[in-house]
Amino acid sequence: MKKILYSVFMLATMVLAACSSEDTTEPDVKRGMVLKANVEDTDTRATITDNEGKWKFAFAEGDVVKVGNDKVESYYTFKNNGTVFASTDAKQTTTAATWYAYFPGETISLENQSGDFAAVANNYALAGETASATTGSDGLTVTMKAKVAVLCIVGVKDGDCRDINVKTAEGYVSGLTAAKNSAGFNVQTSPAKVTLLSKQKAGVYYVVVPADVKLLVYNGETLIKATKAGGLTAGKYYTLKTGETTGSAFNSLGDEIGWVQLWPGGPKFATENVKDKLTFTEACKTGDDYVWGANWRTPKGEELAPLYKDGYAVNTENVSAVYKQSNGSYGIEFTGVQHGYTNNKIFLHGEGQMDATGGQWTYLTSTDKNNAKTWNFFFWVAEHEDGLKIFIYEDENYTISKYMVRPVLNE
Repeated sequence: MKKILYSVFMLATMVLAACSSEDTTEPDVKRGMVLKANVEDTDTRATITDNEGKWKFAFAEGDVVKVGNDKVESYYTFKNNGTVFASTDAKQTTTAATWYAYFPGETISLENQSGDFAAVANNYALAGETASATTGSDGLTVTMKAKVAVLCIVGVKDGDCRDINVKTAEGYVSGLTAAKNSAGFNVQTSPAKVTLLSKQKAGVYYVVVPADVKLLVYNGETLIKATKAGGLTAGKYYTLKTGETTGSAFNSLGDEIGWVQLWPGGPKFATENVKDKLTFTEACKTGDDYVWGANWRTPKGEELAPLYKDGYAVNTENVSAVYKQSNGSYGIEFTGVQHGYTNNKIFLHGEGQMDATGGQWTYLTSTDKNNAKTWNFFFWVAEHEDGLKIFIYEDENYTISKYMVRPVLNE
């Protein structure tokens, strides 16, 4: 089931139509009807916002809506054929009935979700009912409302999201079941722990959970979120971090230094350089022997690799980069782009003959292998119109020259 999800769920209108056919063995009960289902205005009730804008929800071919009424026990299936939703088996009723619609079906398992952004729609429960009783002879109109919320879980370090599970007062959440003859779902629970998400790598993951019921969100046995009695608002999006992405730590000189992480699993960069340049030997020291003491160290070349991609261009999946002037110095401002990181940034100033047209400058790494001992920036507007280049390589003078150093938190 493939969905289209953009940056917040907005107003979406779904037109569900069915083929009309006659069953001559049941002359008084016709099969097939037209169903128009509208999603409640999500700008006012079910809005999901982030720093990038808004998400949009849309159906894809093959999606299913289940429809029932208070005169029958089972549900009719309406399927998206690419243009409309159609059902050839839905029967009109002989007397007026209230009709109920459920997306993506009458049962939804919330176990072992993929965490993918696009997969949210697979479990994005909607339910609604007709405004008044009807036989369906003139078609059905249903306003559907979101019945779940979305957790955006930021795994700051590898291993942070190995067991995301959620509890209600009745037990561990496992799924949802349509509440028969009601425009809603019942929360299904289990006395045994049920894992909703399990990931080994740091990253940003999306998990669908029930709305409007008090929840306890755990990472393994550790409680990371307890909602109020009314639970999370249906259709809304909540960010939970497994750790901090900004903070501070002291150096051996007694200075409190800020740090910033730019992408999940990345190093936590100091917000300033070591005051004086260092040799490679000095930069490779650790613990109490390091220039800033045991809380800090020089980054490794492989830790910096996520900053760039083939061709040495900036890796825009992790950061954005702007060549600019700050506090009288030209350099590069890196800003995180993944959810939970868009307010995180560092500025790496340059040196020497730098102006608005560009420059070249070098920082040290602590990697003594694979010809990756320095962190080199190259940006000349006139010569390289494709922008900033980042090289992690061995400078021929690395053993005798001194370079700038931007430490990272030692964890």
